Amino acid sequence: MRFFFGLLLAIVLGGCQQGNQGAALQDLQGRVDSFQTATQDLKRQVQALRDSIQVPEEDTTLRPPIYFPSGSAWIPDRGRQRLNEHAATLKDEHPDAGFRVQGYTDPVPIGASLEDTYPSNWYLSAQRAAAVAHYLDTNHGIQTESLEIEAFGPRTTVGPNETPERRREDRRVEIVVEGGS
Repeated sequence: MRFFFGLLLAIVLGGCQQGNQGAALQDLQGRVDSFQTATQDLKRQVQALRDSIQVPEEDTTLRPPIYFPSGSAWIPDRGRQRLNEHAATLKDEHPDAGFRVQGYTDPVPIGASLEDTYPSNWYLSAQRAAAVAHYLDTNHGIQTESLEIEAFGPRTTVGPNETPERRREDRRVEIVVEGGS
């Protein structure tokens, strides 16, 4: 009888311990579920923050540039054709982007016959940039509040200027789309 009583006591106590273990397991599972829910919430918040951060895109220079004859800010016919293509690109691919029009010249000094029109190469580069911006505005209605015209003059060259071909590359205007992709 003592044996049966001991066995019964062991069964009752074991059942109580299993009951406590069951409650402890349920509590532990509840905590795990709570941590998993919190982890998922944090993951969603992190993703929302990542989505809200806008990494600035690099600027894009439209190619090819617009080339000018020596000592002139008048846009040649071939330059107008390129500007028409660039205007379509600006409208189609970058409708809300700001852009800069950058004028350049070669390092050849302004001749005496042009000094009244263009007192310096810097002035000539500004006139070239202004001519392109004006053309985009009047012929294509392209305007932006953030439009900037930049003039670089003769100090910003593509490379060595020993040949007429290399100097031609410096007599250009480039259109830089801000944050363009």
